[in-house]
Amino acid sequence: MNRLVVADAGPLIALARLGSLALLPGLFSQALVTPQVLAECEARHDRDEGAAVRAAISTGSLYLQTPPTPLPGWGVDAGVSSAIALALETGAGVLMDDRAGRNVARTLGLNVIGTAGLLVLAKRRCQISTVRGHLEFLVDSGYFLGPEVVTEVLRLAGE
Repeated sequence: MNRLVVADAGPLIALARLGSLALLPGLFSQALVTPQVLAECEARHDRDEGAAVRAAISTGSLYLQTPPTPLPGWGVDAGVSSAIALALETGAGVLMDDRAGRNVARTLGLNVIGTAGLLVLAKRRCQISTVRGHLEFLVDSGYFLGPEVVTEVLRLAGE
């Protein structure tokens, strides 16, 4: 995984729910977010993940950067498209859970890591002590992680 990463909304929302956006600076030299992704994070006014993401930008855990325009469609939403376009422009990897987006990113030769993989990486770098509790909290909060993903991630984390 590149030390520079462009984050999509899903992983940012998950990390915000976990109160773990501060993991990003310890795992990557920079974590970038596009205005389109920020807008997706802030779209639900009944949840506070958007405010947490905006706070991470203000404290320097995340950096807001505009992608090249016009955005390619690639058959994915604007946030995913903007993250992939910015990753291509900057030579970054992508932090993304969206399956279609991950497929597009890989097809374009980008390195991809998802929320669950990021948690494994954080454990391997001694930034968190366990992955299981984080995964259980995400699933309990309504964040979709398939059972096969959870099983594989726990295996990779040695839990």
